[in-house]
Amino acid sequence: MPDSLPTFSLTFLLYPCEEKPGRFVAHCLEFDVVAVGDGPPEAALLLKELVNDLLDTALADGTLDQVLRPAPDDYWRKFASAQRYDVPHRVARTRIEARNVKRVDYALVH
Repeated sequence: MPDSLPTFSLTFLLYPCEEKPGRFVAHCLEFDVVAVGDGPPEAALLLKELVNDLLDTALADGTLDQVLRPAPDDYWRKFASAQRYDVPHRVARTRIEARNVKRVDYALVH
């Protein structure tokens, strides 16, 4: 991967899944991609795997600019007003491997 790529943070918004009661959505706002899990930690882990795959492919193909498609403004506003979420250790230690991702910020909507 070229050293000229900028570093950035990712924003994960976690919220209840309307279509599947009792499940949670993890939404990466920079890529507008989601994963659904049995709770916030599982959804976040699944989303980290998805984002890893997405970044691996985009960086290998040189298509990062094509996959950086931010989520609609409504979701960014929800993140801004949501409660900060401290992920469990098992989620925090699972890293997104692309070295240009410096951190992931989490917020939870109840």
